Amino acid sequence: MLPVGLRAQDSLPPPPYVLTLPASVRSVGMSGAGVALVGDAGAVFSNPAGLATIRHVALEGGYRSAPGGARLASGALGWRLSQFDLGIGGRYFDLGTDPSQYVGPEAPAGSNAREALGVASLVYRYGLLAFGVSGRYARRSIDSVHVRGYSGDAGLALAFFDIMALTFSVQNIGGNWRQSSALEMPRLTRLGFTMNYVDPQESFRLLSTVEVQWPEGRSARFVAGVEAGIVIEGVGLVGRAGYGGESPGLPNAKFSWGGTVNIGSFKVDYAYRDRDLFDAPAHHFGIRLTL
Repeated sequence: MLPVGLRAQDSLPPPPYVLTLPASVRSVGMSGAGVALVGDAGAVFSNPAGLATIRHVALEGGYRSAPGGARLASGALGWRLSQFDLGIGGRYFDLGTDPSQYVGPEAPAGSNAREALGVASLVYRYGLLAFGVSGRYARRSIDSVHVRGYSGDAGLALAFFDIMALTFSVQNIGGNWRQSSALEMPRLTRLGFTMNYVDPQESFRLLSTVEVQWPEGRSARFVAGVEAGIVIEGVGLVGRAGYGGESPGLPNAKFSWGGTVNIGSFKVDYAYRDRDLFDAPAHHFGIRLTL
């Protein structure tokens, strides 16, 4: 069985999976919608301008296992400095004992294959409008052979406090800027809108987000997600669910769900999809801290 990202019709390996997976565990629970989820550190992976509503500092981490002993870990940090926000993020994907199922025959069973992604973001805020840019570094390593790539992102966010946000981003602008590299870094354009129907500082939570994604060379994908729950004195539960159309090379589950245990500034996230980019059920676990 070939994973979705592996194109059987040619011999080229797929783009790095660390580039195409959802930005956070929260995003996974809403079928990959994430460009308009502002205020989380994970925004560095989807839209740098989403960092603009961080109050002081935001930290985030995530983990999931994949078939063949593969493992994916990610982490992100967002920091507010007056009119600016800084963000850094990283992902590491160990392709396990049989990496050929992910990148094809160039990585035979037993080889040491892994992928890494590093992102650094700078955001400027002016009133309700924020503009952000990111630099990206991606690498795929198979034993002692390393293939590298560089690219950049740009994003806009129009955030009306904690009530709503309209956002737009372009990831991997111009593809891989390292022309001597064979590593693919396909462009992804995203437009999203998030709406809070109740004040998120109160006890009840009710949020929806919608997003359209335009992957380079593929059909557009529509994604929608919803969150609802109750948090009293900083402690509570929030559930979420999402629906997304299918597009080759992007997370494939039509439906996903998840939730968060909220304990003050600390959040524990879980998300499940019955079929994802690796064409297998996926359990995702994450933590978030906002100060």
